[in-house]
Amino acid sequence: MRTLKITVLFLFIFCFLVKAQSNLSRNISLNIERQKLSAVLAMIEQKGGFRFSYNSNILPVDSLISIHEDNLNIAETLDKLLNHRFEYRQSGNFVIIRYAPLELVLLINESVGNPELYTITGQVVDKRTNKPIQDASIYERNLLVSEISDGNGYFSMRLKNITQPISLTVSKENYKSTVTHFLAEVNITNRKENPTERFISGNLDNVENTWLGNALVTAQQKIQSINIGGFISKAPFQFSLIPSLNSHGSLSGQVVNKFSLNVIGAYSAGVDGGEIGFVFNINKSNMQYFQFGGAFNLVGGDVRGMQIAGLFNYVIGDVRAAQIALAYNRVGKSFEGFQLGGIYNRVNEDVKGLQLSLGLNTIGGTLKGFQIGALNLVSKDTKGIQIGVGGNIVSGRTSGIQIGGIANVNKESSGINLAVLTNFTGQTASGLQIGAINYAKNLKGVQLGVLNVSDQNDGYSIGLINIALKGYHKFSFSTNESTTLNVAYKGGSKRLYNMLMFGTNKKSAEKIYTGGLGFGKEMKLFKSVSLNPEICSQYVYQGSWDYLNLLNKFELPINIRLNKWLAVQGGPSVNIYYTKQNTKMGEFGLLQEKHKDFSFNNSRYTGWLGWNVGVVIL
Repeated sequence: MRTLKITVLFLFIFCFLVKAQSNLSRNISLNIERQKLSAVLAMIEQKGGFRFSYNSNILPVDSLISIHEDNLNIAETLDKLLNHRFEYRQSGNFVIIRYAPLELVLLINESVGNPELYTITGQVVDKRTNKPIQDASIYERNLLVSEISDGNGYFSMRLKNITQPISLTVSKENYKSTVTHFLAEVNITNRKENPTERFISGNLDNVENTWLGNALVTAQQKIQSINIGGFISKAPFQFSLIPSLNSHGSLSGQVVNKFSLNVIGAYSAGVDGGEIGFVFNINKSNMQYFQFGGAFNLVGGDVRGMQIAGLFNYVIGDVRAAQIALAYNRVGKSFEGFQLGGIYNRVNEDVKGLQLSLGLNTIGGTLKGFQIGALNLVSKDTKGIQIGVGGNIVSGRTSGIQIGGIANVNKESSGINLAVLTNFTGQTASGLQIGAINYAKNLKGVQLGVLNVSDQNDGYSIGLINIALKGYHKFSFSTNESTTLNVAYKGGSKRLYNMLMFGTNKKSAEKIYTGGLGFGKEMKLFKSVSLNPEICSQYVYQGSWDYLNLLNKFELPINIRLNKWLAVQGGPSVNIYYTKQNTKMGEFGLLQEKHKDFSFNNSRYTGWLGWNVGVVIL
């Protein structure tokens, strides 16, 4: 490896603003009259081929701008637009606009040593007032060594194993950053052409604003975050005992590590490989590949890969990973992958994949996949399968399968809703509801249950009691060849209505009681005339409950509507009767002795042709 030895003749210090970098030194021409600053910045982005990053709460993006300049570099153009109150730094394809109306100066008191150990002491002061500046960040980004100025602006820094010229950056909130170079006698080896520093946009103080982050991140680490912001360095390894005792010092929150081993816990900018914390891990930005926390993991950015915690995982950004916690998982944005929480899973936006817990699952957006828990809550739509031991609640549309131990609740449904107790659809149900009690405001599918209720029924309700509040519900009173008085409730839709019926014959020696269920369909022939084929099955009581007596009947009545509330009906019927009772009980008769038009090989069956005449209350 080629080694270049540079001998110190003198210490050369200079400060500069980073606006001298390539994108910022590019010349452009603008001819703009009274346009919003945001539109002007977008135009500069297009001309320069880069992106701006700035805080829109500080930058006056809605102010009207007029500028007429030819062949002016971008940095000078920004100075004219922003009145020299901001600084500009380039990182990758970003140009960062940072509010910095003030300027600082680094005063060097002493800089001595050799490549093995080099010591720098100095003071940071305000350029205009010459007053000392407290809590300024002084750091060497290649060595990842940093200090914070004290109450009098002083600092002392020790640098070890120096392999290239030293560059000290001084940053402080509301001040323009400066860089000071020291040309010392060093052996330059393994020089990197591309710097390890990069910029991350977004709100990087999210973690520090949480209760745990505020409690566990040190004051010095918070100061570094405020002063340095989104400028992040990379390192191959971090070892940490606690957040305040680690191999990167107070600069740990500005470093993304390939691997981090944390005896108790650590705070870093992120992970791009693996991290093991025997108690906890806290990352300001993204975690990629693998993370294990004995108690918890707290990530301010996104997670990719696998995340495992003894108690809980809390990710403020998106997750595309397998996420496992014995207690709960919480995701601030969307989730894609596999999520297993012992008690609780919460995702604020969409989920694509599997969400599983023994307790509660909540999704703030749409579910595309599987959700299994004691209770599942989805704020928007579901496209997949929900299994809730207690139930499933969807504020939007379900187009998959819902299986609820107690209840399924949704706004609209085009899939299958299966519940032991009840299914409730607030608007349109165009799929299948199976439960003891089913409700749909607008039924266009099928209901199967004991009690089926709908406001508007354009589908099929099959059950013991079917009520269509704005649909088909009628009462009929009739007589036929077997029972002198029959009462039936018919509810559902014209396509298919269910019947709950009771009948009696109180004539001496012919006394019987009947009750049963049936189905029918209304087929309109003319404006006031319809044909209503009906099929039913009724139990026949002939003085004893010890015998099974079933009367199965097919009827073909014609209904003639007389007015809005009343119709008359009548028509033929075919009856097939099965009985095990051959002994009369008191004044009760035997139905098989009264009718017998045709017989079967099995003597328990009897058949006959019958009739039905009555009135219908509409």
